[in-house]
Amino acid sequence: MTDRIDPKKDPARRCLKNGAWPEADRRAWQAALQKGDIFDAGGMAAEWKPGTQHKVATAYGRWLTSLDRAGLLDPDLTPAQRVTRENLARYIGDLEQAGNAPYTVLGRVRDISNAMKAMAPEHDWGWLYRVIRRLRRNAVSLRDKHKLVVPSGELYAYGLELMTGAEGPSAGSPLARAATYRNGLMIALLAARPLRRANFASIEVGRHLIKQGERYVLRFRRPETKTDVPIEDAIPTALIPNLERYLSHHRPILVQRTGRWRNRLPDLAEPGAFLWISTYCSPMSEGAIYDQITKLTRVKFGHELSPHLFRDSAATTIATEDPAHVYITKSILGHSSIQTSEKHYNHARSLEASRRYQDRMLELRRQGRDRKNTPEPKPEL
Repeated sequence: MTDRIDPKKDPARRCLKNGAWPEADRRAWQAALQKGDIFDAGGMAAEWKPGTQHKVATAYGRWLTSLDRAGLLDPDLTPAQRVTRENLARYIGDLEQAGNAPYTVLGRVRDISNAMKAMAPEHDWGWLYRVIRRLRRNAVSLRDKHKLVVPSGELYAYGLELMTGAEGPSAGSPLARAATYRNGLMIALLAARPLRRANFASIEVGRHLIKQGERYVLRFRRPETKTDVPIEDAIPTALIPNLERYLSHHRPILVQRTGRWRNRLPDLAEPGAFLWISTYCSPMSEGAIYDQITKLTRVKFGHELSPHLFRDSAATTIATEDPAHVYITKSILGHSSIQTSEKHYNHARSLEASRRYQDRMLELRRQGRDRKNTPEPKPEL
């Protein structure tokens, strides 16, 4: 049995950077990004959010890497000429053989489709859309998220537990205490206000985290959110003392971090006003936050809970404990439609039906035992 290749070192998973794309592809992508004016609509990708542009460009770079490894990256072809049924079928097969989940494969092909709509909008991509529909129809999740979610109350309590421990007598050095307290606040805040990871990582004090009298508000403008739905949500009152303790005591310890860490990693970004600061005195990236939260939840609950699963936990908790008000999840999670809320509502009804069935079966078994243990009355003489 061979050792598994580190994904970061696997040549098949590398992304061909934009500067190394064939000239025709670079020109087409630049045209797609070109902003328009009142006379010219510009490129389709110009209207996308920066995150979407980056995501599609990365997926397209992986597509080019796949063609290059197969000897099919002909520099004389246009981007549209590369996207053939044969090449796409081979790419899908390679992704599946590499162990990618069905939804990952679907996402990669969808990104190629988005790239083609932007880079070659004059072509008819009906056949590609049909492939995507078939992939979506056949995609089956390899994990049952509902078995992984933990009630939001338990996540919140765990965050409080970590913060209490960070202030205890055996919590270690001031730096270790600060990092543990920060992690606990991240978990508690994410349980109470389950933002998307990009927004959660980008919180800046004074810009997104705003103090208004005795309360604190999280505020994101429309262009800063994935769904173009603005966010304004108050920090739970019970969590304000913990937030202020972090801001006044633990965060300054992280911000003042100097010495060999900064010398070893001179290109680290300055912490600025970012809320979440690493032990290297830099803003925590989305990946760093993901790593901390999954590591800690695995220790506590026996399996990893990603930041996105906190959103599922919130929706499922509301749907299970208060299904009559499940539609508030649209506002809490910043959904652009009610469909996801309805999905969790349906799941809640399924859970309630299962509970009722189980309770009924247990009641029938109890009645059966009672009848068995009750002696029959003797006949009167």
